[in-house]
Order: sequence, then structure tokens, then C-alpha cells
Amino acid sequence: MTNAFNHTKHWAVLAALLGGLLFSAAGHAQGSVRPEVHKPLSAAQEAIKNNQPDAALKLAAEALAVPALTAVERNAILRTRAVAATRAQNWDLVIESLEPLVVQPEIGTADKRPMLETLVSASQQKKDYPRLVKWARQYLQEGGSNVSMRTVMIQVLAVTGQHAEVVKEMQEKMRLDEVAGKKTAEEELRMLAVSYRNLKDNAGYQSTLRQLLTAYPSKGYWSETISRLAQAPGLNQRLELDLYRLLEESGNLEEADEFTDMAQMALRAGLPAEALRVLAKGYDKGVLGKGAEAATHAKLKAEAQKKAQEDDKLFAQLEKSAKDGNTLAGVGDVHASKQNWTAANAAYAQALAAGNLRREQEFRLHYAISLIKAGQKEQALQQLKAVQGDATAVEIAALWQLLAR
Repeated sequence: MTNAFNHTKHWAVLAALLGGLLFSAAGHAQGSVRPEVHKPLSAAQEAIKNNQPDAALKLAAEALAVPALTAVERNAILRTRAVAATRAQNWDLVIESLEPLVVQPEIGTADKRPMLETLVSASQQKKDYPRLVKWARQYLQEGGSNVSMRTVMIQVLAVTGQHAEVVKEMQEKMRLDEVAGKKTAEEELRMLAVSYRNLKDNAGYQSTLRQLLTAYPSKGYWSETISRLAQAPGLNQRLELDLYRLLEESGNLEEADEFTDMAQMALRAGLPAEALRVLAKGYDKGVLGKGAEAATHAKLKAEAQKKAQEDDKLFAQLEKSAKDGNTLAGVGDVHASKQNWTAANAAYAQALAAGNLRREQEFRLHYAISLIKAGQKEQALQQLKAVQGDATAVEIAALWQLLAR
């Protein structure tokens, strides 16, 4: 579990806070403390000032041994012992000293918060997680402002498998982050994603993954997002090639079978130029053309070359005769497969103007990708935002919006 505290600094600050409470309280209580209590108590405070926590603890024990202690006397001694134990890093004694104090209603909130904060920290040191969660919750209920208290509590809830509680606390944490105008930390979003996954809440997991991808884009998050989308129920198989395009655009097209699968899909879609480009990339990266599959790779490449040559002979006539929206869309796809973005966008614009498109959502998606490649991001975003209906197309369009930022 990641430690949410800088302990060297943290204990010094808390000891100072508790010390301030201690000496203030002792000053107020001096008239109410009997001499036989005041003598060892005052000596313990002096030992704390002189950075002698072990001596202070012995003196505090002497004060506690005085018979018939009043509530005022006991509280003053416990405060003293808490400060000394904190400086001595005696976590058991810290807890033993502070727990009787924080439950007393007469102790004000301002006094109570540093005590609760110290209890949380001592509980973390002892790996007493139920106790940590208990006091962290009370600290937050008391209006404590140290954000690490909620963070460490969420970490503990995650480590101990209390995933529903992680989700609940993280939702509140994200709300507070939004109010404060700050990004939720990547580590916290990762904990939330893991909890959703353990709860088998796919919608929550996907939503959190999208937040991670948006706020902290990385190859790993892109790979996981695309993989999840590929496995989603109701996937539109016609858009599988578009998933591979996302894989390539996000830098995740890496394995030999990914290159060959994408090339085969491009061939089935009637886009041999794209198949050839993808295969060439695989060869350039050194993942194709070697090992036991080298002959298979060469065969696929030869097939793509032959198909590309055949299509090139027919394409000029097709482009010249294209009038209806669907044929013009096909012309745009061919130009896009050759990375002729200007020509592709001209054909797509004509297709959109002609109308009566059979698969308008898929068309808008392909048009948008071509616009992005041509550097026309504003126009691309208009097309992406217009993608509706088909769940797969909508998801892919949303991901391209992230890539277009």
C-alpha cells in the first residue's frame, strides 16, 4: 500500500500541534491540578521541550500512578503522554493515550482534529486497518481538511477488499476534487477502476478507464480501452477494422498477428492499399517476414499487391462515374486507404451532400478520421459528435475525439 504520509515531517507537525494543545491545556488546568500531579506532569512537559520523549513517558506514567485522578488531571496527563509517545514513535501508547480523549464531547473540534489525525497515522504504522478507517471517518466527519486522510482510508479499504466502500469514498473524493478545480490523482482512479472490476461493475470500470484515458493518456490505457471495446457484447463487426485503426493510432499495433489481422480485414473491406501499408509497417518493425510464419506473411503480402494492382486499374473509372452518396463514400474510403487525405475529404464531402447514405454513422466516422489526418480537427469533431445510434460507432467516435485533442 502506498504510504500517504511523509512520516518524518508528519510526526513532527503533529507533535507540534499536540504540543500546542498540551501546553495550552496545562496552562488553563494548572489551578485544577494537585501539586503531586503537577510536579511530574510539568517535568514531563519540560522533557518533551528538550526532546527527551522516553524521560517524558516515565514522568507521565508517574503522574498517572497518583491515586484518585480527576478528569482534568487525567486528560492533561494523557495529552502529555500522547505527545511524548508520538515523538518516541510508540504507536501503541499513542493510541492508548488519544482514544479516551477523542470520544469526550467536552473536547472541542479544533483540539480533536490533530488527535484524530495522529490516531490515523499511528494505526497505519501498526497496520491496524479497521482502527485506521474508524478514526479517518471521524476525522472527515469533524471537518478535517487534510486530504491525505481520505486518501489513506481509500487505500486501506482497497487493500482490505472493501470495494463497495472504495467506490463510495472515491465518488465523494472526485466530487470534492471537482469543486476544488483539481484533477483526481491517477493512482486514486486506478484504485477505483480495480474496485469496479472486482465488483464486476463493467459500466463503472469503463467509465473510470475513460477518465484515466482522458486525464492521463498512455499506451496502456488505450490498449485496455480498445481491448474492452472489442470484447463488448453487440460489437458491430463491420467496425473491427476501425478498432485496429485505433490500435495503430495509439501506438499499440505491435504484434505480428495484429498486423496480419488488420491487413486481412482491410482486404475484406476492399482496401488493399491499406493492407499493403500495414504489412509494410510490420516488415519495417521487424515483426513480419521471419520465423515459422514468414511464408504466410509473404503470401498475404503478394495477395494484397495483386489486389491493389487490380483495383488501381478500375478505380479511375469508378471515381469518374461516382454520383450517388454511397459510391462517393466508397471513393473516399479508397483515397483514405492510400492516405490521400485531401482527395478523400473531397469525396466524403460530396457523399454527404448527395445524402441517402446506407451507413451514415460509419461514414461520418471515416470522414472524421480523414479530416483529423488532414489536420482539420474542428471539422472532424463536428462529424464525430454527429455519430449516433450504433453503440460501437459512438464509442469509437468518442475515442477519436480524445485523439483529436
